[in-house]
Amino acid sequence: IEAQSSMPDVTRIVGDASRGLATGREELLAVQQALPRIGAKIKELADRVRAFEREGNLGEILRLLKLDAQKESEFFAEPVILKENKLFPIPNYGSAMSPFFTTLSLWVGALLLVSLLSVDLHAGEAAPYTSREVYLGRYLTFLTFALPQSLFVTLGDLYLLHTYAANPFWFIAFGLVLSALFMLIVYTLVSVFGNVGKAMSIVLLVLQLAGSGGTFPVQLTPPFFQAIHPFLPFTYAIGLMREAVGGILWELVFEDLRMLALYAAIALLIGLALKEWINASSAKLVNKARESKLIH
Repeated sequence: IEAQSSMPDVTRIVGDASRGLATGREELLAVQQALPRIGAKIKELADRVRAFEREGNLGEILRLLKLDAQKESEFFAEPVILKENKLFPIPNYGSAMSPFFTTLSLWVGALLLVSLLSVDLHAGEAAPYTSREVYLGRYLTFLTFALPQSLFVTLGDLYLLHTYAANPFWFIAFGLVLSALFMLIVYTLVSVFGNVGKAMSIVLLVLQLAGSGGTFPVQLTPPFFQAIHPFLPFTYAIGLMREAVGGILWELVFEDLRMLALYAAIALLIGLALKEWINASSAKLVNKARESKLIH
């Protein structure tokens, strides 16, 4: 009785199995038909892999594929990482420019002094003195004003404008040296050549603004300014002040001082040796110019 009751289920199962076998047979036939095409594809891929191995390094490609994609993208975004090692750092642009503008102000101050004060004694006062005594004595008068002027400039830089200087003492000391030198140069030109000397001082100032390399590298200037660069007082004066601002290398300081001493020697030579002769030679021309009432 139980076997008879199970016959429908057995019949259904046998029917399902028969249909499954039929479907499987169809799939097998389809796979059998596709095998030649699949085999050809596999052979083609194998040929390509073998060709790639002959032409390139497959192991290198596999190694690259194993790398961290995030790190690779970071590398291509920033391929070079700069490691800075600052020598003689200056914290801001204003402090870096202070050597140039301090030097400039000292020269302009010397120009203003020769415009305000007389470089020669008044008529009748020079009788007891020689030309050299007048030259040196008058220079000491100008120097008396020039040195406090330098203190105002350098101390103002440090304590009013708060510019940075690695060596504040030497910044002030170098400023005094430059003020004395610039005063000597400008005073000598005006003392020897008169008003023409003032014009020469102004022309020299303009040339030094462009040719001293104070604001940007002199190599970027026209050939003319590159040619006169080694002969300008500003070149060595700015270098001297930069040593005090950024940090002192004494061999550079001594080189700058040596060149500045050469300018001082030239100015003294002109003032002591040529002043009397040039003043005597140009006396008539100066008197004629004064008679014209165009210049004083």
